[in-house]
Amino acid sequence: MNDYPALRRFFGAYLHEDWPDEFPDEWAAADEFVRGEPQAAPNFGAEMAQFLRSNPDEVQLQHTLLYDFGAAVMVEDRGWKYRDWLQAMADHIQKAAGHPRAS
Repeated sequence: MNDYPALRRFFGAYLHEDWPDEFPDEWAAADEFVRGEPQAAPNFGAEMAQFLRSNPDEVQLQHTLLYDFGAAVMVEDRGWKYRDWLQAMADHIQKAAGHPRAS
């Protein structure tokens, strides 16, 4: 399945099970993604918008993030809802990538 290649790349390669050994937090991992993936990072926001529209249920978001995308991050342990955290991550990556619509 090639849906969401930028999301799959970020979550599977930067927030995998060993990411806490490599980065101080998920935001630092996102910054490294922007630096290390100049082809994928600009697409992250659009892919995330589509992903969030296609997955309105919080449980489905968590399942897809953890099991389909291979992320190892439990955002509820940090006080977030998955939808809010995913949107914040998309905003962070768009801003770091210099996207003109970034907040």
